[in-house]
Amino acid sequence: MDMNENGFINLSNNLAECKISPWGANIVSYRPGKERQDIFWLGEFNKFDRIHAIRGGIPVCWPRFAEEALNSHFPRHGFARLSNWDLKNVSVDESRIEAAFSLVPDAKFGIDVSAAFFIKITDVLECCLETVNNGDETFRFSEALHAYFNIGSIDEVELRGLSGHQYKSSLDGKTYDLEQNLKIRGEFDAAFINHTGTVEIVDPVLKRIISVEKSGSNTTVVWNPNKDLAEMSPGQYKKFICVEPANQGDSFISLKPKEKHKISMKVSVRSLGL
Repeated sequence: MDMNENGFINLSNNLAECKISPWGANIVSYRPGKERQDIFWLGEFNKFDRIHAIRGGIPVCWPRFAEEALNSHFPRHGFARLSNWDLKNVSVDESRIEAAFSLVPDAKFGIDVSAAFFIKITDVLECCLETVNNGDETFRFSEALHAYFNIGSIDEVELRGLSGHQYKSSLDGKTYDLEQNLKIRGEFDAAFINHTGTVEIVDPVLKRIISVEKSGSNTTVVWNPNKDLAEMSPGQYKKFICVEPANQGDSFISLKPKEKHKISMKVSVRSLGL
């Protein structure tokens, strides 16, 4: 284990290498040993100043998603991605990489809850966000593992596993039926309702399929802005697709006192055609 100039924790073994930022407990890079290209995308113009959220990797959106009315007194996408998490444990051996982070919200947020983020890498990457209600009142929140996946071109990828589901567009507020595999044409920002299954990102340019399996999540958010944002170099928006295990909208979590909730994601990759 070592730390680079941006404050990233570097972990590696013969199976994989990864970089994790304690700022937001963000997995900013993950590359299995057999892959030439990173699994995650990272904006080239990020400031890494521990003030701004990191654009890329897996930002942890908690305990608010986007600009939802629920918990509207918290920042957009919550404060977890704008917080320094405590590294509680890290271990590396020949068969796995593991790390655990914890977050106790600042008193100014006025909530008696805590969060933990667990990372495990073997031949796949697994991560889990755990919320614990330490208080005496029910706590309601939304959340997402806002993963930015590295792709060859947004114009070429196809998403499998979403057909047959409805999605609500954040662009016009309308609900649509998806009848076939999803191809992104222009700006897309939508939550697939009552979706609990696996999504596959089929990438003919990088010649691979990224599989996103999840649990504890009842919605899947898919997003690409169709334009470069502040953290992106020219044309960089074409190189990512966000596929996000989430609980948001009507699928927010209602956590009783002393209860726990977990949302998890498992990411694997295989060559296209296998």
